[in-house]
Amino acid sequence: MIGRRIRTALRRSAAPLVSLSLLAGAIIAPPSAAQAQTPARAADASKLAAEGLVTLEQVNHGALLLKTDKFGWYVPAPALDTSIKADVSGPIARIVVTQKFRNVAKVFVEGKYVFPMPEGAAVDTLKMRVGDRWIEGKIEERKEAKKIYEEAKAEGKVASLVEQERPNMFTTSVANIAPGAVVVVQIEYQETLAPREGAFGLRLPLVVAPRYSPKPTPVQLVKFGPEGWYEAKADPVPDRERITPPVVDPRSEEKGTLRNPVDIVVDIEAGFPLGRIKSLYHGGQVKIEPRGVKAARVTLTGPIKADRDFFLSWRPAKFSDPYAAAFTEERDGESHYVAMLTPPDAAAIGDTRRPREVIFVQDVSGSMGGESITQARAGLEMALKRLSPDDTFNIIIFNDKFAVFEENPVPATPENIARAVESVRALQATGGTEMLPALEVALKDASGAADGRVRQVVFLTDGAVGNERQMLKLISKELGRNRLFTVGIGSAPNSYFMTAAARAGRGAHVFIGDLKEVRERMETLFTKIETPAVVDMTITALKDGRPVANAQISPTPAPDLYAGDPVVATVRLPAGVEADTLRFTGLRGDAKWEMELPLSDARKRPGVSKLWARETIRDLEALRLSPDVTAKDQEKIDADILKTALDFGIVSRLTSLVAVDVKRTRPADEKAVRKDVPLNLPAGWDPEIFFESKEAPVEAGEDAPALLQKTALTRLTAAAKAREAARAAKAAAKAKGLAIPDTGADWMLRGLAGLALLLFGLVLWRVTRRSSAA
Repeated sequence: MIGRRIRTALRRSAAPLVSLSLLAGAIIAPPSAAQAQTPARAADASKLAAEGLVTLEQVNHGALLLKTDKFGWYVPAPALDTSIKADVSGPIARIVVTQKFRNVAKVFVEGKYVFPMPEGAAVDTLKMRVGDRWIEGKIEERKEAKKIYEEAKAEGKVASLVEQERPNMFTTSVANIAPGAVVVVQIEYQETLAPREGAFGLRLPLVVAPRYSPKPTPVQLVKFGPEGWYEAKADPVPDRERITPPVVDPRSEEKGTLRNPVDIVVDIEAGFPLGRIKSLYHGGQVKIEPRGVKAARVTLTGPIKADRDFFLSWRPAKFSDPYAAAFTEERDGESHYVAMLTPPDAAAIGDTRRPREVIFVQDVSGSMGGESITQARAGLEMALKRLSPDDTFNIIIFNDKFAVFEENPVPATPENIARAVESVRALQATGGTEMLPALEVALKDASGAADGRVRQVVFLTDGAVGNERQMLKLISKELGRNRLFTVGIGSAPNSYFMTAAARAGRGAHVFIGDLKEVRERMETLFTKIETPAVVDMTITALKDGRPVANAQISPTPAPDLYAGDPVVATVRLPAGVEADTLRFTGLRGDAKWEMELPLSDARKRPGVSKLWARETIRDLEALRLSPDVTAKDQEKIDADILKTALDFGIVSRLTSLVAVDVKRTRPADEKAVRKDVPLNLPAGWDPEIFFESKEAPVEAGEDAPALLQKTALTRLTAAAKAREAARAAKAAAKAKGLAIPDTGADWMLRGLAGLALLLFGLVLWRVTRRSSAA
């Protein structure tokens, strides 16, 4: 009897029990990706395959696959090999960059590669090889070049397009690469290599670091259109999609994978007896072959990974102080000059050091994770300890937000320095890079010139932002009596922003690419900061001691000149106009400073005119960002930039190089699929922070009414330190084979599962109670 009643009760509750158990099972074991998304139907699969997508089962060789929004289907990325050949003649370098695009897909593709350039490079040549034929590119207005390229792409012709996204960031697009084919693109440029601190240096950027682009902000305007009313927004980075290529997560690759390999050859014809030659960041991977007393060839022992800048330096056996050199080129009857000199040691003028107010601005965003934050902490600590008792200082840190060490600058007493150093040692890197508010606060000069102090802002960052123009505009507007010095941190700093910011801020810049460089490079910075600069400098072309009319000289205005920095001037003289001397004048301390450089002995060099054009365009771009320039003024400046770039055949913001094959390659009935070439994560960047962490260390209130918040740095970094410690403990435990649970991550699932089990228990209890009553 009792057994029969139990079976009846169980039958009555079977449906809810089954439903409940299925619900619990679904909660405890959520569907896998394969369960959540059904495989494509046969018709869809054929369509996806026609678009160049593949499944994992279809890949039988090593390949980089990019995820798509189609589950289980991937895009094979184009393979890229790069070789760089640099010919250095005195202080001028001519560089040829050869990019080989290999299509590893089974369909026609369009490849696009974002690559770095020195910010002063005059890019003037594009060649494209299709099969055994070379096709010469031509310079066009950017819109026209894009139109030519798109038309060729639509017609199935192989075409290439080189565009400038930033002065140090370019893109190469190659259309209609056939399956299994290789298209070779050659780009040539020229740049000057002026000596700094007694050494010449050639920097070859190899990777574009991922850049943080601030979100568009609402403006006080509401617009309407067919879609209705909407709030207008100002985008500080309108080309954010163009400067954001995919990045390979190094954790997903096999150890030793050489993504985007680069080979480098540098031939040096110094023009003077060579001293030491060294590679700063690839020392064990270079071979140096002397070729007489004044020449050498530097090669790599094998291809290297494109994940950090290559920097080569060489010194004269005996450095003459001052160093002076001039080069010339005749073009269409006009004379062009590049002249450079390094002033004599400033020690001769004696100690004229004045008390300083120094504001340190430290980037602690996610891109500074890994080696970069270690370098930055060491550099900042060294800078703090270098301050004198009569100086005052403050520190601003920033990522998504910012915070200050003190509300106002404090005296550089031993107690304050020790407290600041302790706080700096605790800094961790995470979060975004909202640089603008921190820089705005740093430039605010509350004390004015009343206390007689020199006000200096020292900015330590990798410059990995996309809103450079917005930042430079702020510097031009708010500089006042400030002097801005930039310290580029990491393996692939944004050299354009660092040098342009220092130039706009009438300061100087240094780069730190390795922890071993911190002391040397910071010593260099201190020498610049503590030694009186040459200010109010003017550059004048003379003939028989008289100023030459109509001489076009760059840079205009001339920057302040700091210890160890060279003066580099470019000059253009109209047909029939002559000059025999360049005169440099200014003030160093309270004394007049003057130097002259003869032009009569200038050596002939091809490409000097293009260097003048590049420097002139840089001056015009800086002028365009001036706060008093109107929209009408900008139109005129753009017209001057366009005319200069077209006349001298160089790539600029408004001009591009385009090359088109005359033959059709892609059949009309086949489509081409666009594939971006993924970049390496720069060396030293922490992939866990870059790919996963979205948190910021700053805990200051979101609703604080004022930007300036007095918050201790140690408090700001406590949460970040705890996260780093937990992450490190978890990694160590995993290495030992221990399982560390992610506590709290699935509390909702566990709670619902527990509730389901509780309900199941209540049903069983009810059945048991009825049985007992019976």
